[in-house]
Amino acid sequence: MELSSMRHSAAHVMAAAVCRLFENVKLDIGPSTEDGFYYDFDLPKRLTPEDFPAIEKEMARIVSDNVPFERQVVSREQASELFGGKSQKFKLERLADIPAGEDITIYRSGDFTDLCAGPHVPGTGQIGVFKLLSIASAYYRGDERNPQLQRVYATAFPSQKALDDWLAMQEEARKRDHRKLGRELEIFVFDDDVGPGLPLWLPKGGIIIEELERLAKETEFDAGYHRVKTPHICKEKMYLTSGHLPYYKESMFPPMELEHEELVLRPMN
Repeated sequence: MELSSMRHSAAHVMAAAVCRLFENVKLDIGPSTEDGFYYDFDLPKRLTPEDFPAIEKEMARIVSDNVPFERQVVSREQASELFGGKSQKFKLERLADIPAGEDITIYRSGDFTDLCAGPHVPGTGQIGVFKLLSIASAYYRGDERNPQLQRVYATAFPSQKALDDWLAMQEEARKRDHRKLGRELEIFVFDDDVGPGLPLWLPKGGIIIEELERLAKETEFDAGYHRVKTPHICKEKMYLTSGHLPYYKESMFPPMELEHEELVLRPMN
């Protein structure tokens, strides 16, 4: 049994538990991830970590019942009727994404049915141990123009020991988080007003940068290299020649007009 299949099955169980515990739940997707799984929900209640014990308890009940995962190929009309009757608007939009002629599959596990390509474990009893981890906001389809959903992150492992080992490793990683250490050692800080991933270097950090630059210059000089300086901006046609503009235009800064010339910031900046 693959770990990803078990985790994907656990995502269905989590969604089933949420639907049992809360009203007017709208479902989107629930894939497995490298470290576990998540499911995106839209519901009137704002979920909090205080809701986790009740959700985990309901999940445990579904797992102990060992409900089978039943795969069924349905027509587009059948799927549309099924999810439309449950007012699952996100599922209907996901259904529309499936190309014509491709199999449309649903998976049933007890009273829960999901639009899903699978695969899954034979039954909920094969899911192992699981733990809900956190909640985050996530725009539907990753587009900020779309509704904001509630994403519940969780993980699952074949054994309690494997879960405990992973949780311990995560705790050790948190202790060594660069954002935490950078602040505590007074090297750099982050500020929401500046933007994510953009460090503000403090005096100690400035010394480290200067020392690394000095080492780089000495190493290059010893190897026979000579440094040159080029502008940070240049004419747009330069990036047509380099090949950047035709392929990376969407991720480059827009051109700036200066003395009737359009100048573009160098992509690597």
